[in-house]
Amino acid sequence: MAKNSGASTIVDVAERAGVSRQTVTRALNDMVDVSAATRARVIAAAMELNYRPNRAAQNMVHGRRRTVGLVLEDLSNPYFAELASALSRAAAERGWSVLLCDIGGDREKGRAQLASIVAGVDALTLTGCNQDTMDLLPEAVLRGGALGLPLLMLDGADHARLNGRIVLDVDSGITAALDHLVATGRRRIAFIDSESGPDDRRKVYRAYLEGHDLVWPAGTPEISAEESIEGGMEAAEQLVLRAPDVDAALVYNDVMAIGVLKAMSRLHRRVPEDVAVVGIDGLQIGRFVTPELTTLSIDKGELADVALDVLDRLLAGNPAAAGEAKVIGLSLVVREST
Repeated sequence: MAKNSGASTIVDVAERAGVSRQTVTRALNDMVDVSAATRARVIAAAMELNYRPNRAAQNMVHGRRRTVGLVLEDLSNPYFAELASALSRAAAERGWSVLLCDIGGDREKGRAQLASIVAGVDALTLTGCNQDTMDLLPEAVLRGGALGLPLLMLDGADHARLNGRIVLDVDSGITAALDHLVATGRRRIAFIDSESGPDDRRKVYRAYLEGHDLVWPAGTPEISAEESIEGGMEAAEQLVLRAPDVDAALVYNDVMAIGVLKAMSRLHRRVPEDVAVVGIDGLQIGRFVTPELTTLSIDKGELADVALDVLDRLLAGNPAAAGEAKVIGLSLVVREST
């Protein structure tokens, strides 16, 4: 019979699995010197006994600070770099530390990176990650019971294993951006989307156009491209070719929007006189391009503080924190591009 939550110890798990305490530690931390069969037996025993390591006690015993792992897809994207900086600073104010894991394009290397940091963190935060990234997590983490690591998603896809989510109020933000474009006389508003991101922004855009009688006669131009400056440039070129009467573009993120600005200059389309451009993210670099970029700004400092508050409660064993979805608003910052 399984013991009550919190009653089981690593010794209980070792006895149930028929291994040493050291083997339990190595198996639950997904170390390479443990066979698949032994790891499966240890995980099964830990889950049956509802064993969860007391990480706060471990930190006190070993005299180390609380450590949060931040898992992201691409640190070369300035948005993730700014978010990582905000989280690191907010953590430092609490006496915590942040361990960064940049998955990148090589999924197997990403899997190895994740396995290497799991043993050294008290919780994992993920941002911009999809189901594919979740599948890279070590089995003991993904299944939940063995390691007991809290998992928190910052602006990303939902997953059954998550203990909490921080979500962006995309609906209100995009509505505010489109209201601004309409108020400045724009009627042919296009959307440049990410070819790999979620479709929530596109859905809000479509609903707005239909609700305000702004649907294009020949079909609304929606261009999908890579989340890069080059992707934004290519999308802008396609847009002007497909819809030469376009007078505004709402763009999936600021990085792509900067590419749109560059392409419009090459195409001899004046911004904002001929085409207004709005990005999403609120990157600092948007202030240093010409014209300065109007954007829906995400407060990374607020996002970091809210995330750490949720993790603090999860690590303290507060059940009210589990499954929460905190909402962060987007603020329209009007600059020269509109």
